[in-house]
Amino acid sequence: MAFEGITTALVTPLDAQIEVDEKALAELIDFQIKSGVHNLLALGGTGEYSSLSNAQRKQVIDITIREVNGRVPVMVGIVDPGIGDAIDIGSYAKEAGADGLLIVTPFYVRPTQEGIVEYYKKLDAALDLPILLYNMPAKTGVNMLPNTVETIVKETKNVVGIKECSVDFAQTVELIRLVGDKISVLAGEEYAAVASMIFGAKGAIMASANVIPEVWMEFYDLIQKGETEKAIGKNFEAYPMFNAIFLEGNPGPLKAAMKLRGLTTEQVNIPLLNAKDSTVAALKKILPTVEV
Repeated sequence: MAFEGITTALVTPLDAQIEVDEKALAELIDFQIKSGVHNLLALGGTGEYSSLSNAQRKQVIDITIREVNGRVPVMVGIVDPGIGDAIDIGSYAKEAGADGLLIVTPFYVRPTQEGIVEYYKKLDAALDLPILLYNMPAKTGVNMLPNTVETIVKETKNVVGIKECSVDFAQTVELIRLVGDKISVLAGEEYAAVASMIFGAKGAIMASANVIPEVWMEFYDLIQKGETEKAIGKNFEAYPMFNAIFLEGNPGPLKAAMKLRGLTTEQVNIPLLNAKDSTVAALKKILPTVEV
């Protein structure tokens, strides 16, 4: 399966007891699909993968796949530093009916580029499900280079895409040049996503699409129609919203923005904290300026 277009990196709605809010998650999924997004990503960083228990992760997978019910492809985001846990959650997602897995580079140990290649080769063989690589050097401390991605693509059979979050735009362009005709290069940073798609990325996996999916669909559609100047102008208009959403650790401000739109509760799990009053005030000023 080729994952293209706009993918929403879903938040995980939580109640006051830090349990998964099944009703809110189901409503969010319906809202996203009705907004026209092409794919949904459960868990991952925006879904607070690292602060959920294993049982909660599996609960989110089950709820998402059940509620989507085949309406759009579902990928499951895995943010584990070790091969064993990644295979465990990946295997569960496969059995539950996920269409693909988004798996971050191993972190903390700071592996070599060769180690990263071997990591994904083992995952490829063990899981036998479409895999998207996930490069997030700002958080993992590990940067998967374009040549490394090219090697992984050559030496695996199930790697179909990558979420690229490098802040080095030249690296994104080089990645598209090397493998853009072989896998789906998907932008992962709000600030560079429109530019990445103009340069050939086949879509984007966006946290902010939780609250403004219509805006991301408009960006994508404008680029597909060749109306890049209009897409760039709309992108500039949305920048203040991006700034506000990332004033604090994701997804704290994002959930606050979603609460303002009636989409979920603002509750996050420690070590994250709910957005500060000053952040909420900034969001209240910015939200009306974004056309949705």
